[in-house]
Amino acid sequence: MINKKGIAVILLIFLACFLIQAQAIEVKSVLLKFSLHKGESITKNFSISSIDGGEIKLQLKGTTEGVRLMDNEVVLDSGEEKNVEISFDAETIKEGVYVGHIELTKGKELQIIPVIFEVESKDVFFDANLEIPVKYSEIMPGEKILVQLNVFDLNAGTKRGLNSSSLDVEYTVHDLNGNNIISEHENFVVDGQVTVSKTMNFPKDIKEGQYVFSAVIKYRSSVGIASELFTISKTSSVNFNGLNFPDTGLILIFISFIFLTLILFFVYIIRDRDKMFLELRQYNNDELARQKELLNEQAKIVGLKSGVSKEKVKKEIKEKIEKIKKKQRQRVDEYRKLKKDLTPAQMKAKLEEWKRKGYNTTLMELKLRNLSTNEMKSIMQKWKEKYKS
Repeated sequence: MINKKGIAVILLIFLACFLIQAQAIEVKSVLLKFSLHKGESITKNFSISSIDGGEIKLQLKGTTEGVRLMDNEVVLDSGEEKNVEISFDAETIKEGVYVGHIELTKGKELQIIPVIFEVESKDVFFDANLEIPVKYSEIMPGEKILVQLNVFDLNAGTKRGLNSSSLDVEYTVHDLNGNNIISEHENFVVDGQVTVSKTMNFPKDIKEGQYVFSAVIKYRSSVGIASELFTISKTSSVNFNGLNFPDTGLILIFISFIFLTLILFFVYIIRDRDKMFLELRQYNNDELARQKELLNEQAKIVGLKSGVSKEKVKKEIKEKIEKIKKKQRQRVDEYRKLKKDLTPAQMKAKLEEWKRKGYNTTLMELKLRNLSTNEMKSIMQKWKEKYKS
């Protein structure tokens, strides 16, 4: 049964359709995030389109070190889409996290694209994955955030493994203007791999908006980085008490619109959930194909080595593929559980999060036994370049 709050929200959405014009600027990229090693550089594109066309101004704000927009304005015809180049250069800047945003303006309309630029050291001994649970991806001012950091030794299980090592980790919360809002340090010991949880509290007067949580992992000359975007916003409930409508006719019109909107709303939810489930299945298939390609590239090198049984290599590949499939099945099961509690928008955000992170499969989990670490890194570099977004 739909409660009053739900009906009120739907009513506001409907009214917004009358009061707000269609967006004049449309962008496909909700986030521009790139990670490079010291000395590397890359140029990427993001697309801008407009239903009615016109001039769109672009401005890079916040920490702009190492980041450059190739165009400050774009002129579009009606319905036209154009690509804008943006370059990331880690040649002269220090290792660290650089946060900013791109402002796109057309008349009075403003669109913002967050920019995260991670610069790691040339040689990374310890890398990490950072995950913000759905519950904490959007919090209110004065609340806390919880993140989970998975740190792993890239050479674990080999002769070059570092065994038990003490790491320094710097946690930082950045706003999109490049300011460091909160920063904390921590030291812990890693033997192969470790997962830690970190919480941070925010003041009640903190500004609403998008923020970046980053973790910089330092060990001697090695600097590894993980980061994630989250939102701080006030939630508001809508109460019909005190709302005075001019006449009974207008009330009846509003009620009719509410019922029509409810019908469309439920149709939209059912269609969108099914669409996202199919999208997840397709992503599983694409991801599996990529992982198979990575394993087959390793098999080509291992197969040329003397004393290596091809049957054992095939068996090892089969076992690793089965592990990947198991993770995919777990993700499908998790999706089915989450869709009972989350809205389509939250499910869409979760799906995009899974796409960005893949399945958290580390380099050593995919490496075949008879392949050296250097050979694996060479294959991984080519594989990452091929599928870089």
